[in-house]
Order: sequence, then structure tokens, then C-alpha cells
Amino acid sequence: MKIMSKFNYLLTGLIGCVFLSNPVYAEKLNKHRLINHIDSYGNITLRNTDYTELPDDLVLKGNLNLANSKIKKLPKGLVVKGNLNLANTVIRTIPRGTKVEGYLNLAGTTELKRYPRGIKVAGFINFAGSGVTELPQRLTVNGDLSVIRTPLTQLPKQLTVTGNLYLGYSKITTLPDDLVVKGNIYLGGQQITEFPETIKVDGYIFK
Repeated sequence: MKIMSKFNYLLTGLIGCVFLSNPVYAEKLNKHRLINHIDSYGNITLRNTDYTELPDDLVLKGNLNLANSKIKKLPKGLVVKGNLNLANTVIRTIPRGTKVEGYLNLAGTTELKRYPRGIKVAGFINFAGSGVTELPQRLTVNGDLSVIRTPLTQLPKQLTVTGNLYLGYSKITTLPDDLVVKGNIYLGGQQITEFPETIKVDGYIFK
């Protein structure tokens, strides 16, 4: 009993030292501290950081890289004049009114189930490996759209993709009859047997 008590005492002290030497910095990043992460081009890189939130009404001149960070939600009124990289984060939703003047990378965002209306993205959108199950009707993607390796079962009505459409390893088995794709459609082995005559594809359909 004495040996066990001494062991437990030493173990408790050792664990305490570990916590003291490795503090957790998961917190909201305010605008004053945000300045320390901005480079001369207006880009912000918070990749692999422990910040969970950003300040509201944030306007960035360059890119915002949050890939592999602990970010949980995006701020209201976010404007990114470059690209927004949210790959492999635990983001669950994107606030309506978010504006991205470059591309939007949501690859590996497994907690994201629904992509809402009211988000403006000027470039391509990458959902590859995400948990997305629903896209809004009348969605227009200004570039490529990838839903590779997603649980998405159907594409929305009146979807317009100005680039290529990538469907490989998704759950999609049919295409909407009002689909418009300015580039190519890459099925990636996806079992789609019927192609409505009313769909408009300027490029090719690759199986």
C-alpha cells in the first residue's frame, strides 16, 4: 500500500508538471493579436494553431489559411479578398454573408453537413472528403466544384459550374436535368447510367 501511494504521488506530480509545461491556448483571437499573424501582403496564416474563434466583421486583403487549426466557427461579416482555406477543420457551418474573392477549400471538413445560401465565392469550391450532405438550390460555382469522397447523394436543382465538376467516390447516382457545366464532368468511376438530355455540358464526360 505504501509503495502504491508513493507511486501515485509521483505520478500525480509528474502529470502536473506536464500540464504546466504544455498549457492549452484554445481561445478567441482578437483583432489586436491578429496583427501578429498578418504578413506584408495581407495574408493571415493560422494553420495548425489552437485558436477557436476569430473577431466579427473581419476584412482581410489577402488569403486566410486556417487549415488544420482548432477553429470552430467563422465570424459574422467575414470578407476575404483572397482565398479561404478551411481544410481539415471542425467547422460546422459558414455564416450567411461570408464573402471570398478567391477559392474556398473545405476539404476534409467532416463536421460540415450543410452548405447554406448567401455565401459569395468568386473561385472554385472544394468539398472533397468533407461531410457535406446538402447544397443549396440555384448554386453557382465560379470555377471547379469537387464533391469527391463526400456523402452527398444528389446535386441541387439549377446548379451551374463554370469549371469542371468532380463526382468520384461520392453517393451521387443521378444528375439533375437542369445541370449546367461549362467544363468537363469527371465521374471517377461513379455509377451514373442515365444522363438527361436537358443537361448542358460544354466539355466532356469522363467515366
